[in-house]
Amino acid sequence: MRAPVVLALVLVLVLGVDRADAAPMDVTFPISIAVATKDGHPAQDDPWIAQQIEDANALYGPVGVRFRWTMRREISDTHAEMHSRADRDALAPLVEKNVIDVFVVSALEDVDEPGRFRKGVAWTSKPDGKRFLILSAVAPRTVLAHELGHFFGNGHTDVPDNLMSYVRTAGGTVFLDDTQIERIHLFSSRFLASGRLPDVGPPRLFP
Repeated sequence: MRAPVVLALVLVLVLGVDRADAAPMDVTFPISIAVATKDGHPAQDDPWIAQQIEDANALYGPVGVRFRWTMRREISDTHAEMHSRADRDALAPLVEKNVIDVFVVSALEDVDEPGRFRKGVAWTSKPDGKRFLILSAVAPRTVLAHELGHFFGNGHTDVPDNLMSYVRTAGGTVFLDDTQIERIHLFSSRFLASGRLPDVGPPRLFP
């Protein structure tokens, strides 16, 4: 855990110091990618995965949170299609420790509206409460970034072009608002303080 991040958590949560006076967030979290196979082939390829992570870093990086792809594996084709809550919960035993788990599947059906297919979800399994992300192989760019928004505590919004909105305008720029950024920082600090996630960023050089 980086000392500046710990200091920020103490100042903000214990002493009540305003965020403007606290050390800025600067953290890199590890991401594990598990790709389901379908007919002997992975549901998606590595360049597609790398692009999703690159887009997430483009949005989160400016606010001091980045993601590093640290693990890749393929999982059985029995997990290729998600149609029910049980299908999603069946991924829980495959979750790794101390990473953000992302499962890439070939089909992701809505569990509340059968017949409707989703591009991605942030899922909490039952009864063990494991939290992970599932991406459909047809997910367009910024879907991983959107689901990471849920992972860091943000809900949906109706504001066009906001990362947590489904509404995009022609030529619009996807963004995070100040409240969402504060929540990302709060969850990041909690993950670090609890040991849920490590900072895997490069070592800093001090003068």
